[in-house]
Amino acid sequence: MLIRYILGRPTPPSKPQVLKSGKVSTNLRADTTAALYVKTCDDQGQDVDQTYLEHLQQRDQEAWVFGYDMWADDTLTNSALYDAQHYQKAIAKSSLLPPKNGFACEMCHWRIYCESDPMASDIDGWLNVEEAKEPSTIRIKYGRTSKEIKRDRRGFVISPSEMRSFAKCQRLWAIEYRWRKRQVSEGKKAVARIRGSLTHHLLEMLAKDQSLTSHDLRIELGIRAIEMHENSQIDSEAFNELVENDGLEEMAERARSMFDLAMRDVVEIVESERRRVMKMPGSKKWLHGIPDMVVRLTNGQLAIIEYKTTSKTKNLPALADKYRTNPAVHLYAALVRHGQLTF
Repeated sequence: MLIRYILGRPTPPSKPQVLKSGKVSTNLRADTTAALYVKTCDDQGQDVDQTYLEHLQQRDQEAWVFGYDMWADDTLTNSALYDAQHYQKAIAKSSLLPPKNGFACEMCHWRIYCESDPMASDIDGWLNVEEAKEPSTIRIKYGRTSKEIKRDRRGFVISPSEMRSFAKCQRLWAIEYRWRKRQVSEGKKAVARIRGSLTHHLLEMLAKDQSLTSHDLRIELGIRAIEMHENSQIDSEAFNELVENDGLEEMAERARSMFDLAMRDVVEIVESERRRVMKMPGSKKWLHGIPDMVVRLTNGQLAIIEYKTTSKTKNLPALADKYRTNPAVHLYAALVRHGQLTF
């Protein structure tokens, strides 16, 4: 089964710098676009440097949106399922206070909390931490009726994201999946997460209505950003950071570009953001997950579209290569082949 990763950077590009000499900078490391460079040159009444423009045009092809196709064959899918079964067993047998993986602390966003409270004895008193949502109900068809899959047993129903947390650090898994805690980000620290969430929202909208233009998406973003601010979901600092430098326009353009790239050689969207579940082979336990999109290609085969947004790197091809060995999409392939939709 084809897996198509679509990566995007929903951050606004930097405006080219105007040097003290009055000339527009041609810094090869500048995080800008060809269009913005041409506009700045026009505003300054200067001729465009054709060599620099060609550099930016080449850079634009993969600096903001990038697609990466890979194949999930039976060997990779079966290997991912084999690993998942072992993680399920380990999660089910995990202790009340699972150990930390101290070798991965420098990469963990819970690092400060685990340093100050290494035994998690006062986790309910951790600052800027709140209760996360309870797991959603999973219902499946059961003969002519339906059946609810209980999620109150450790390791009985797992997702690729839960496996990833457990593999990184058992304490991380306990914080987020057993004790159901989440950090509250404010100000500029929250902007990257908000941009990613809003971009995924636009991609969902496009899956339902492919005729939406970047202008339509920009209007939707403006409405949602104002609502989030008025409902205190984001503070004024985060709101201003979102809208400055044409931030909403750039986010809308990025979502449209990501969707257009995802739809290459696609004739039909089979499903979008639908939860799937399957019984693990030779087990009574379950695997569930939500592929971003399942589509049908021009050759009649099904494919999985997986969107990723980032604000941490400008090298999208290198980031895409890191996802090449991510077992989550192989498990999604198993869910599409052997699982069923929930409702």
